[in-house]
Amino acid sequence: MRIVTCKGGHPLAEHGVLARTGRERRRGLLGTRNLPQGQALVLDPANNVHMLGMKYPLYIVYLDQANRVLWQGVLPPWRLGPFIRKARRVIEMPASRAGAVEVGDVIQFVEEAGP
Repeated sequence: MRIVTCKGGHPLAEHGVLARTGRERRRGLLGTRNLPQGQALVLDPANNVHMLGMKYPLYIVYLDQANRVLWQGVLPPWRLGPFIRKARRVIEMPASRAGAVEVGDVIQFVEEAGP
């Protein structure tokens, strides 16, 4: 899926991977060396994240049920993200994307066309 911000259709990630099962969400990006530019992991459902065991920082965006940004920021390795009760999903992107969205922005998920 492609992830874009609705305030102009600017792409946040050209390729997003959806983690829906408990196992997929717990595994997340653990064991990876980096997250390439243009990629993202979407945890759904989720209202908190941790960076325990991670080797690199990530840009984290919490969304509510309407995909409105509730919180965004960079989390370094071995840190806990905030618990946000109203969050329904979380996007993890390369730290270089920091500041790409603001609280209140709406995010859109666009399915990629299959072959």
